[in-house]
Amino acid sequence: MATFDGKVLVLGANGETGRRVVANLHRKGIAVRAMVRSEDRMRGRPELLLNGVETLIGSVLNAEDMRRAVRGVRAVISALGARMHYSAEEIEAIEVTALINLVAAALEQRVQQIVICSSLGTETPEQVPNLAPILRQKRRGELVVIHSGIPYTIVRPGGLTNAPASNQVLIAAKLGSFGMISREDVAEVLVQALLQPEARGKVVEIISQAGFGAADREKLFERAAS
Repeated sequence: MATFDGKVLVLGANGETGRRVVANLHRKGIAVRAMVRSEDRMRGRPELLLNGVETLIGSVLNAEDMRRAVRGVRAVISALGARMHYSAEEIEAIEVTALINLVAAALEQRVQQIVICSSLGTETPEQVPNLAPILRQKRRGELVVIHSGIPYTIVRPGGLTNAPASNQVLIAAKLGSFGMISREDVAEVLVQALLQPEARGKVVEIISQAGFGAADREKLFERAAS
């Protein structure tokens, strides 16, 4: 089984996907630092209170907070995501400005890998009109990371559900159709991006589809050409 040495920073750790990432890392014995905006955001999130999980209060929109957050970590998993009711300015801040701050801090601190949870449709936002404002900004955020010079993996899940983890994760560089996938499976793919060297430098799209294996299967990223 692949292992990971070093600490991982999780951004958006209090969110539905982020808290699952934290729990997944902890379960695998990987040191984790969870960044949240305030102590209030930790309420109802037992994953952030697990023994050995380091929590850090700060804003991803504050450059100094971000520098403090990445200090001493080897990799970063971002589960940040704007909501549909956010203003245009708030969407840009979460999807773009936060990643600009992350990249600047990561370059300064020599972070070795960034893994981003993005979304299907970032290159074709016009096909999902109600999500288009978010998808366009997510694409800008993707490009910030891709052009950073830092080894990266961009994961684009389909529609997210709270269903249990499945054994049917379809992964490809480009999917021909839309679909759904559980947050548990997404969290596993994000963590596997740290554990499997083939994930580096790739943008992958994932949905649940019968006939495919679990999210933690070996060589998950091997056939997903960048």
